[in-house]
Amino acid sequence: MAGLKSCPCWRLFTTFFFVGLFTFGGGYAMIPLISRELAQRRKWLTEEEFQEALALGSSLPGPIAPNLAFLCGHKIGGIPGALAGEFGCVLPSFLVILGIALGLSSLFSEHQAQKFFAGAGAAVTGLVAANALQLGMRMASDMVELLIAASALGLIVAFRVHPLLALAWAALAGLVAKGIRRAP
Repeated sequence: MAGLKSCPCWRLFTTFFFVGLFTFGGGYAMIPLISRELAQRRKWLTEEEFQEALALGSSLPGPIAPNLAFLCGHKIGGIPGALAGEFGCVLPSFLVILGIALGLSSLFSEHQAQKFFAGAGAAVTGLVAANALQLGMRMASDMVELLIAASALGLIVAFRVHPLLALAWAALAGLVAKGIRRAP
């Protein structure tokens, strides 16, 4: 068993398994925990490598957490690492759904469970907001980028512009800003 515990794939599996097991609110709530485990605590990835995986994982079809587990796992341990991360990420959800299907569904109708999930939902909202703020502050390297991000958010919130149009605006504004900076 000692050999198994030192295997990078086993450590990837257990890392993603425990992140998945103890995170409520889906993939976006898992991002800060995955970042903390992979980039800050274990130093398997740099912050830049994690941000690149996050950007790619967000743009791929499907849920973000398994995409991120696969991409980070691949970067750390190749194909075996990708499979270990992916399996570790999705197994907790599978086991919970299986448990509910096998008869634990009566637990979710009780008053205390409903209070728990209401509180967990509020905590998830805070986690996602904190993660968005941290990620935004890390990715925006100057005031122009912060203004572009704020304007895109303003378009979505204040004017109810479709997020894809706000994204297109931000991409165009970023290209123009970079072009102006590079002009002689």
